[in-house]
Order: sequence, then structure tokens, then C-alpha cells
Amino acid sequence: MIFQILLIAFAAFALAITFRQYRARKVSLYWFIVWAILWLVVIAVALLPQATDPVAQLVGVQRGADLLVYIAIVVLAYGLYKVLVRLEKVQKEISDVVRQVGINRVEKPKDHE
Repeated sequence: MIFQILLIAFAAFALAITFRQYRARKVSLYWFIVWAILWLVVIAVALLPQATDPVAQLVGVQRGADLLVYIAIVVLAYGLYKVLVRLEKVQKEISDVVRQVGINRVEKPKDHE
């Protein structure tokens, strides 16, 4: 019961932070909706954890909590992969820009008279 209360409190806090960041234009409407749905689902599952059991058993997992952990691990791994790919792309773009700036700043040799 304590865990459920803490989970609901954390999800409500995260939902409030998400809303604040949306209002400050730090996240788009799309990402606000995605994160709001996620936190609302977390609250719903915390309130009714047994509601996930039928879905879990349908896909061959005994408990709904286990299914949610498996899904979370897969989603986090995929998210990490996407971040790493984007980081590599940004690093390459920065290297290209720095290289081009360096080339443009090199003084052309003066003709000796």
C-alpha cells in the first residue's frame, strides 16, 4: 500500500512537471500528450494493479506487474538506442561544422614579392 501511494504521488508530481514544461514551451503538445498518458496509466495501474493480470496472461506472463517491468525494460533499451544514435549524429555534425570553420579561418598564404 505504501508503494502504491508513493508511486501515485510520484506520477502526479511528474504529470505536474510535464504540464509546467509544456506551458513554458519546453516540450511540444505531442510530447506533453505522450507523457501525460504515460503518467495517467501509471496512476491507473497503481490504483488497480490486478487489472493488468488478464493482459499479462494473454501474452504468456503470469503477473501484470512482471509484464510491465518487461515492457519498461524494452522501451528503455529502445529509448537508449535512439538517444545514442542521435548523439552520434550530433557529434558528427559538430565535427563537420568545426572542421569547416577551421578550414575557413586558415589564412591563405601571401605571395612573396
